[in-house]
Amino acid sequence: MTDAIASPSALASNRRKIKVPSLWTVLKWIAAISVAVVALFPLWWMFSVVFAEAGVPVAVNPRLYPTSFTDGFAKIWEVFEETGYLRAYYVSIMYTILTIAGVLLISSMAAFEFALFDFPGKNALFAVVMLSLMVPLAVTLIPTYLLVAQLGWVNTMQGLVVPGLASAFGLFMMTQFMQSIPKETLEAGRLEGANHFQLYWYIALPLSKNALITLAILTFMKTWGNFIWPLVVSNTREVYTVSQVINQFNSPFSHTTVDVVMTANFLAAIPPILFFVFFQRWIIEGVQMSGSKG
Repeated sequence: MTDAIASPSALASNRRKIKVPSLWTVLKWIAAISVAVVALFPLWWMFSVVFAEAGVPVAVNPRLYPTSFTDGFAKIWEVFEETGYLRAYYVSIMYTILTIAGVLLISSMAAFEFALFDFPGKNALFAVVMLSLMVPLAVTLIPTYLLVAQLGWVNTMQGLVVPGLASAFGLFMMTQFMQSIPKETLEAGRLEGANHFQLYWYIALPLSKNALITLAILTFMKTWGNFIWPLVVSNTREVYTVSQVINQFNSPFSHTTVDVVMTANFLAAIPPILFFVFFQRWIIEGVQMSGSKG
């Protein structure tokens, strides 16, 4: 019986083992939770608006939680049926994938030369490319469209993709990363009999994995939500992107209800959300590496 009763010294020792969080730790957690709520609430409210009774005003139902999954799926089917949303999904996904692949390939190949080799006019050429970062999109929009039109690429996938493949920012970022690759590694590859392309493909690219991931993330964010260039170069429904379909719903002359508009926007937000869910580990690693290089 006496063994079951803890002594005062043992109770005091147990209290000392319980670590009480400091005020600063509590404030940090409160701030983190507040930021998370502010960031996630619009997505939650969008989901709740989609999966709620159709035609009920927001003043009657603020839609703080989903109330009708049947009506929600009916709205999604309505959007798919009336707007060609699935075709826009296909165009946007292909546009994004091809752009990411092209930007990664071209930027890494050019950065490989700028970062690890010397050639006549290297610094001047790199400076010209960096100056292009300061040129607004509005300045190059018309010349780029005229060039695409002369090539006969209006309303085509190549017209959407090709003008965005040469990324000055991608070249700059990849060059900064590849400059950290020891040239002794390349020399060792040459001694093993590797040619120029093999040095790039088997040495430079694997060592630049985090940079490639970061650039892919940034290119995805830029391309999926791109609206101006698809609006200029694509004027038929067969090559409409998701952003163009969304623009039709958000038009001031649109007579669709708020919940149908929210459904279209919700469908546009699904791919970026899935992209983050499936690739969050690589996204975090890429951002961390980007910050450490900065």
